[in-house]
Amino acid sequence: MRSHPGLTFSSSDLGFAARIEAAEAANGIAMAESVRDLIPESACRAFAGGVAIFAGPNSPMTHALGIGMLRAVPNEELVAMEQFFFDRSCDCSVDLCPLADPSVLAFFQNRPYRVSEFNNVLVRQITPEDDFSPNRRARLAHIEEMQEWGRLVNRGFAEIMPPTDATAELLATTCSTARCWFVDDELEPAGGGAMAIKEGVAMFLGDAVLASSRRKGLHCELIRARLAEAQKQDVRLAMVSVLPGSTSHRNYERLGFQLVYMRVNLVRQFNRAD
Repeated sequence: MRSHPGLTFSSSDLGFAARIEAAEAANGIAMAESVRDLIPESACRAFAGGVAIFAGPNSPMTHALGIGMLRAVPNEELVAMEQFFFDRSCDCSVDLCPLADPSVLAFFQNRPYRVSEFNNVLVRQITPEDDFSPNRRARLAHIEEMQEWGRLVNRGFAEIMPPTDATAELLATTCSTARCWFVDDELEPAGGGAMAIKEGVAMFLGDAVLASSRRKGLHCELIRARLAEAQKQDVRLAMVSVLPGSTSHRNYERLGFQLVYMRVNLVRQFNRAD
């Protein structure tokens, strides 16, 4: 799989990409199921080798992922995937891996989709010899602290997600099946992150640090703490999806994560007249 002396993973390895996408799809299903009591209308359904998830019309969890990684996909199956969202009066949003079968791309090219976002998928190998020196600023959140964790992470995302009680509860509930961490600044919680393990892959998510506590190395400590826990669980692969050029992107690269591919988020707007 090694493509260059300085690289661990190949960006042309379809089997490896399929493994990453399958882990993301499995985690998406777990997250959708975790919010069923909170959002009774939540649903998920397998399509095209991946999954379509609905958790409310404006939820970031409402999208399709992992599609087209195993085979060519007939148009009829992708039309049915669209209809899954349209039946719930929401846009069809798809996170598409660039290694998906060409039949999937051809489908989107011939329909009114727009690009809404790019995300870089970064991965890191974890070995028993890696030294993730323990730090005293990051700690695991207990079950009874999950509401506090949700409120803190919500505040950390304030620039893009205005803090509300409902959003904080959704964050806490969504990550209830994952392991979650706090990170402290001067003995006060100032950020948080989560890790879910699916298909032998440790997926890092929910990273947020309060604006007043940034540029102090707290995010890097959150990353190290999760790498150490993954190592303890005998997990040998970690992955994360980040916005290109973001601070998160830079911090993960500093700690040994490597870009393997860029996902594109495609959206077709729901139209009641269709």
